[in-house]
Amino acid sequence: MCKINKYNINNFIYGLSVFLIWISFSSCIQGNAATNSIGVVTSAGQQTPITDNTIKIVNAAFYQTFVLGDWRYKGARSFGGTINAYIKIPAPLDMSREVQKSYLREVICPSSAYSSMWNEINDIPLSVHIYTYKKNHSLHVDCINPLIVG
Repeated sequence: MCKINKYNINNFIYGLSVFLIWISFSSCIQGNAATNSIGVVTSAGQQTPITDNTIKIVNAAFYQTFVLGDWRYKGARSFGGTINAYIKIPAPLDMSREVQKSYLREVICPSSAYSSMWNEINDIPLSVHIYTYKKNHSLHVDCINPLIVG
């Protein structure tokens, strides 16, 4: 009887040891896979970091444009790797969404004359938003960096 209990206890300890080793090995593989997938994403998506200075330079470029008139520049914010510049307008524009987007892209997005700003943001996406009451109900376009040939 004692021999059977000893045999069962040894089998139980052996089985538990194998199970714990298997879990540890599995965790190492999963941890390595997670690290590698994160590394691939970051190396493939290298982008200039968005600093407070970068936001200040974008703000300076836009503030110059909206000193006079009814449109008010409300500042830029960094969100999701994009710089978002917000402009409050007094009333909705009387034109289709596509015409508004074209206007924003061609007239409101900073031109190549703002080369110091474009050089600073380099490959960081810049979006311009217009809104009347709430920023989360804005119309926006992605500006194209005129200094990047491609």
